[in-house]
Amino acid sequence: MTARVVPWSEGSSAVQRLVPPLSFARYKGEGGRIGVVGGSLEYTGAPYYAAASTLQVGADLSWVFCADSACTAIKSYSPELVVIPAYEAGGDAAAQMLRNVEPWARRLHGLVVGPGLGRDAPVLAGAAALLTLAARELALPVVVDADGLFLVSNEPDLVRGLSNVALVPNAPEFARLRAAVCPEAPPPPPGEGDDASLARRAREVSEVARALGGVTVVSKGRVDVISDGASTIAVDEASSPRRCGGLGDLLSGSLAVLWVYAHRAEGHFVHAGAPPRLWAAYGACVAARRSGAAAFAAKRRAMTAPDALAALGAAFEGMVPTVVEDA
Repeated sequence: MTARVVPWSEGSSAVQRLVPPLSFARYKGEGGRIGVVGGSLEYTGAPYYAAASTLQVGADLSWVFCADSACTAIKSYSPELVVIPAYEAGGDAAAQMLRNVEPWARRLHGLVVGPGLGRDAPVLAGAAALLTLAARELALPVVVDADGLFLVSNEPDLVRGLSNVALVPNAPEFARLRAAVCPEAPPPPPGEGDDASLARRAREVSEVARALGGVTVVSKGRVDVISDGASTIAVDEASSPRRCGGLGDLLSGSLAVLWVYAHRAEGHFVHAGAPPRLWAAYGACVAARRSGAAAFAAKRRAMTAPDALAALGAAFEGMVPTVVEDA
């Protein structure tokens, strides 16, 4: 399996085809209702960045389902988010999560699981139950990142066979995931890390996607590699050399919206041999990279995630200019 680096000039038409036009006739929520499961006492920024980025690429409404201890902080970051205190670490957190999130989940178009979740065992058990509910029972498009990937690495059957699930690992997370689902595969050479050849990374990412039965894997790195096991593409758009916390959460949130759009378009088109869901991941990677590049150009070493978030809307508009169908 090889991955071809796709320039935006080639991939743009597929991404633009995914994004629906705006219309004065539509009502609030039709552009996307996205939930984020995550947020703990220690980690409040990650779910905020994931949720806020969904709004920057076109979702109408965004929820954060977080630990009670994280709720006030996340609410204070933005009045645009619906922040639900859904659980507290320890004890019966799993039962609390399912009880408090399930009614909302049935109203959502898509879900992100993992940003700032933490690794408290009952909380992870609750996240597993919600992942099963959303991805299997409700068949929602689901993006799994951060501590959600830790969960999936320990319990791969949670997502196995689900083409509506996207995993977004960085290099260490991908190594852990690969070891879990391809235990017979040889480990990467010591010290190679993100400098691995594109051909080898493409082979490994596609192997993991196939081992998981068609889950889409978006392996982040110097070059992003995207595969569902059948098709593999890569993104090497300019990004930012400043690797501050929160940038990956912008990618997950952006992907959540495009992931919903892709599943609405599934079966309607194939572009350059790849289905809509791969182009959704491609578009999210380009948007995240362009927003990072714009933020770095403005702030240089002082750049942080809020700068990239502030640049995300303009970056996405440059990629997918707004169309109003009944203007």
